[in-house]
Amino acid sequence: MKKKFMVACMVGMIVFGISACGDKKNQENPVSSEEAVQNSSQEEESTQEQSTQEQSTQEQTGQDVFDLSQIERVSDRADYVGIKDLEVDEYITFADYKTMQVSINVEEVSDEAIENYINSKLLSGVIMDRAVKEGDIVDIDYEGTKDGVLFDGGSAVGYRLEIGSGSFIPGFEEGLVGAMPKEPVVLNLTFPEDYRAQHMAGQRVLFWVMVNGIRTEYAKITVEDMKSLGLEYKTKEELWEAGKKAVEQSIAKEAIIQKLMEESTVIALPEQLVEEEIQNYNIYTQTLAQGWYGMSLEEFVGTIMGMDIDEYTAQIHEMAEDTVKQYLIVEAIARAEKIEITEEMIQEKAAEEAQEYGYDSADALIKDVGYTTYRISIVQEEVMNRLVEIVDVVKEEPQKEES
Repeated sequence: MKKKFMVACMVGMIVFGISACGDKKNQENPVSSEEAVQNSSQEEESTQEQSTQEQSTQEQTGQDVFDLSQIERVSDRADYVGIKDLEVDEYITFADYKTMQVSINVEEVSDEAIENYINSKLLSGVIMDRAVKEGDIVDIDYEGTKDGVLFDGGSAVGYRLEIGSGSFIPGFEEGLVGAMPKEPVVLNLTFPEDYRAQHMAGQRVLFWVMVNGIRTEYAKITVEDMKSLGLEYKTKEELWEAGKKAVEQSIAKEAIIQKLMEESTVIALPEQLVEEEIQNYNIYTQTLAQGWYGMSLEEFVGTIMGMDIDEYTAQIHEMAEDTVKQYLIVEAIARAEKIEITEEMIQEKAAEEAQEYGYDSADALIKDVGYTTYRISIVQEEVMNRLVEIVDVVKEEPQKEES
């Protein structure tokens, strides 16, 4: 399922401009609050319910949720011509980005947006060189046994727990205080007599716990923790300014690509690329439908998206055309700026992500995502980083209402 999640993320990122798909490490085998340890975090419950649903779907069908290897890719056709081999000037005339000016609303660069970015991007690593303390958010694997046998809902991998939150049964969180990452901890505990799952009430259990690492957030981070994470920032103020700059750049990039789309002229669109993007979006939708909802594409479109299949088909065709237009603009600017994306660069990035997402090789990941989609994601990142340095970005202050 981890692999399929990667495909959904990559296709979604290109089609929708999504900047991230959440934490790369899946919350597998989540604890059921009815069966074992109760988690009060609504966000984690939602993530874990999705993971449970993925597993349930696999159990019901007896097979992997969505077998990408059975799909005949547009890019596998003998007459296929990828975007890197097109004469892009025959298809599009792109706007003069060197004289372009875009505006961003400073209200969008809110404290909340900055802190969210810092927590999800800049503080994505784990602390390994100190013991767990009260208030820490730990990434843990654990297994619970009763009379030497694993009990339902008592095990999880990659679970995030805030120490001191009272989310788990008494003694669990307290027992992890002082633990060092990668040193196993054994907890001999007893479920409360009034525990709502009656078959576990008052039962003695044994938990084997491994702290994979300690996570932190901007509100709690110390200078020492910043050093442990290998961050270049010396103070929290420097960290904040880095987050603020990144959020501003993200908003600026969105404004730039929007203006490029508006001011560039399409001469024609390569139909194969449009067809390929329609296929990519169908993969994305079907991954969600089967993997997270246990539905067919048609059921998902009708029930979750609230439209019939003809409306869905028309919308994704329009979306695919916009996506291909964006591809052509990005590719044209990459060539104008002499930004070269080599096969070595693609393989290097794919090798890193293959390891993160559980693929056997870089080629396996690229095959699942699709070469054109994977390559253009790298091109787009390089081009947008260049454009944010070239384009004149003006910060607009909110207008004050007259009294």
